[in-house]
Amino acid sequence: MDEENYVPPWMKEDKKEVAGFDWYVAPAMGVSIISNTDINQFSGSTGGTTVSSSTATLSYNPGFRLDCPLGAKITDWFALEFAPGFMLNTIQYIEPTNGSLSIGSQTVSQNGQGSLVGDYYQIPILANFLFTIPIHPQFTISAGFGVGGMVSAAQTTSLQGVSLEDSDGISTALSFAYSGQFGLDFPFSDNMQAGLYYKYTGTNAQDFTGGGFFQYVENNHGTSTQSVEGYFLYRF
Repeated sequence: MDEENYVPPWMKEDKKEVAGFDWYVAPAMGVSIISNTDINQFSGSTGGTTVSSSTATLSYNPGFRLDCPLGAKITDWFALEFAPGFMLNTIQYIEPTNGSLSIGSQTVSQNGQGSLVGDYYQIPILANFLFTIPIHPQFTISAGFGVGGMVSAAQTTSLQGVSLEDSDGISTALSFAYSGQFGLDFPFSDNMQAGLYYKYTGTNAQDFTGGGFFQYVENNHGTSTQSVEGYFLYRF
């Protein structure tokens, strides 16, 4: 035995555990789908035209999502991540649900659809807790949840053909956010892997009043977004 270079077994185990604590970055890109959102108000004035609606529903087109988590693998099955992201969806229409929507001389009746052109931005900033199940040498299953905040911004440009560009057509809100995800991971080297995951992201109520034309308060259930993303992970 080489006593000079001898390493006790418990020291080898410690070294292994330290080696398992590694850092990684995992940029991801995919599609985002926002569920219809109930709002309490949509009102303002632009170019001499007054817009007024009480409660209504907003509908969105599918958009895209980018995430760039920076993570630390704590054990073989658990990791922590700081996960900022960006989502963009265009607004499809507004549907008044209690009374009509008035745009100058135009009227959209209750449960009708008014063409609303605009963009809805979301910037989630989350702390993710991820768990990995190694069910096969070629791939693993991962699941986790996240908590943090959401910065949201809504910008409108026209409603029923009436331009809203004469007004300050952007409003922002800050709210609590949470997420859950489930995915498949495919390692192809010691420090690289790729995969695909589904993610649900929700917020609590968001208050957009006090800024811009897009003046509304969302109802208590906030905004719900579903995403499917592909990612590439690189370990430092």
